[in-house]
Amino acid sequence: MGAGKTLILIAHEGRLAELIKLLQMRRAIFEHYRLLATTEVGEAIEAETGLEVTHLFSGRRGGEIQLCGLITTNTIKAVIFLRDPANVRLDEPDITPFYRACDLNNVPLASNIVGAAALTHWLGRNLESESPAADPQAAAG
Repeated sequence: MGAGKTLILIAHEGRLAELIKLLQMRRAIFEHYRLLATTEVGEAIEAETGLEVTHLFSGRRGGEIQLCGLITTNTIKAVIFLRDPANVRLDEPDITPFYRACDLNNVPLASNIVGAAALTHWLGRNLESESPAADPQAAAG
């Protein structure tokens, strides 16, 4: 899987079930990407979907800094970060630099489930043409 085929998936605790449901419903799309997530989110995704996820640090361990670094490498295709603005915890890190890194590097970022569904549609738009089954020469052997 080359550069530009990597997604960052993050969800606050109150939104994790929505993220997992989206991944289950659109699994065929997410299987085509390398998935990165914080440790807690990655473990939940793997347990509920069976998708392979590379785990990064949690926000409380500096994960937002690690994620900003990845965004600036131009290897991230998109970010789904389902926030829970109604239940902000005092120990959450400031994620403003993360949003800034996405904006400065033109990395699409969805922060709610409707935006995530739209972004997922965008991510899947050309996958059928990339599939070996869609290529008659590849299918012929």
